[in-house]
Formats: sequence, C-alpha cells, structure tokens
Amino acid sequence: MTPIPLVLLTGFLGAGKTTALNDLLRRAEFADTAVIINEAGDVGIDHALIETGRDDVLLLEGGCICCRLRGSLNATLNALVRRRALDGLRFRRVVVETSGLADPTPILHALIADPVFTRHFVLNGVAAVVDATTFTATLPRFGQGTTQVALADRVLISKTDLAAAAVLAQVEAEVAALNPTAERVHLSAARPRGDQIWVDPLDGPRGLRTRAFVASAAGHEVTTAALAFPGRMAREEVDHWLDRLETLFGPALLRLKGILWLEEMEQPVALHGVQGLVYSPGLLPATAEPPENRMVLIADGIAPADLNDALTLLAGQAR
Repeated sequence: MTPIPLVLLTGFLGAGKTTALNDLLRRAEFADTAVIINEAGDVGIDHALIETGRDDVLLLEGGCICCRLRGSLNATLNALVRRRALDGLRFRRVVVETSGLADPTPILHALIADPVFTRHFVLNGVAAVVDATTFTATLPRFGQGTTQVALADRVLISKTDLAAAAVLAQVEAEVAALNPTAERVHLSAARPRGDQIWVDPLDGPRGLRTRAFVASAAGHEVTTAALAFPGRMAREEVDHWLDRLETLFGPALLRLKGILWLEEMEQPVALHGVQGLVYSPGLLPATAEPPENRMVLIADGIAPADLNDALTLLAGQAR
C-alpha cells in the first residue's frame, strides 16, 4: 500500500495557520484531505459540515475530513487508518495543525519513531506560519516560535499586507537567520495561498550552492550549517557518519535535511532526520547535471564549528 503523505503545520498563536488551512481545503486539488486539529479550542474550520459520523471526525464539504486530536497524535492517526480500512473513510493526505505553543520537535520525533506510522504514512515535511506584524516582538519571548521556524521546510509569512515595508524586511531577515534553506512565501488577505502548506517531500534544501554557516537570530541557541558538494558516497560510509552524528550531538541535533548521491543507487536519495532518527521519504528523479549532494544540520546549542566539522567529514567521503 502506498504510504499516506502527511504535512505538519505549525506556527505561533494567532499567526494565521487556520486561515491558510481553510484556503487549502477550499481548493479542489486538495479534496480527500484529512486535517487533524490538536486542540478543540483551535478548531476554526469554517466549511459547512455535511455529515457527522462520530464526535471526533467531521466530514467537510469538498470531501475533506476534520479530526480533533484525542490523546496522542499517533493514536489518532492509527484510528484514522483503521476507519479508512473498516468504514471506508476516504482521504489521500493528512495535514496536522499543531498548537500555537507547541514545539514541533517531539511531535516529529514521536511520529518517525513509531513503526505503525512509518508503515502507513510518510512525513512530507513541516510548514510554519509566522505573523509579519508580531514576529519580531514575539521571537525574543517565546522559544517555541524560534524552533517552529528553524525546523520548517517552508515558512509562510502571513499578514504581509498589514506590515510596513521595514517591518517585513526585518521579519525576512529574522526568518533567514533562523532557517536559511527554507522557502519563504508571503500570505495576505487577498492571497492566502493555502496550497503552499503542502510541502513536497522530495524538494531538497533550496538555494544551497556553496558552503555556508548561518547563526540564529540574536539571543537564541538554534544554529544551522549547510554544505553542497559533488561526488558519490558509499551507503555504509553514510551510515557510519549518521551514527557519529548521533554520538556527538544526540537530541541536540534537532533536524537533518539532505540529498545524497549513493554509489549503489541511480537516483539521489532524500534524507530527513529528527533528533537521531533518520528516514527517507523517497528518491529524487535523476538529472543530467553532475551529482551534487546537499546537507543541512539544525541544532540546539551546538557550536557552529562543530556542525561545520561534521559536514566536512561527510563531504570528505565523496569521490
């Protein structure tokens, strides 16, 4: 059975997650989407309900499903899989909207550590929404907002129509400092662009052509190192490198994202990791361009030099 793709939607309180999510669900191309809302108080899905099967699953017009999280996320996902098999509940993708105060790191870790999840689902990635009007003021006060941005594959900057040009430029700079490889998308009342929530798992780190280290915004401990390098590597050597990362950094390595060309494979492999657990959402299409590997490390409190040394070690295995 083909795994069900899942995107984690995060962002601080009031950033506009539900507004973007509503826009996604209105789009015909996202019919048959299951949405898991982590708190009943956060449910703001404004579609008209066409049927109520049980109090934890609401069927929305357009074929979408709204599921209120009861207990753990893993248990809720497993319940959806069972209902899909037994009751014919139809969905082809899942979006999980986290609480505005949630740190996404343990959520991601719990998902990919669960063999039931990895059997039925594939984690496409993380989309984070930030409020252009409040982000710079919120960032120094709440570490969750920092981590939400740092772990994202795509950052959706909302309310750009309400922010002055200078403020928006500062938000862009803060986001780029925390996560230089994430794609940044502007949202506004006129262009909610909810479809941008859906992250393609095979999109590699963007704009990464030369070695770079980018520190986090001032006052925060999140650090990022990135490296692009040519060549191919043996799978065994990559496994040893991943083991060494776990030994050196442990759970302080919040996330790993990369594209690697292995000697044993004709196509590059996408790699994602969360706190020592590494998985692959699939293979990228082969290209006529020379093989280029890309790797990004995002850590909590790890010295920049140590992250760069780890990437240098990986690049040294390519030939």
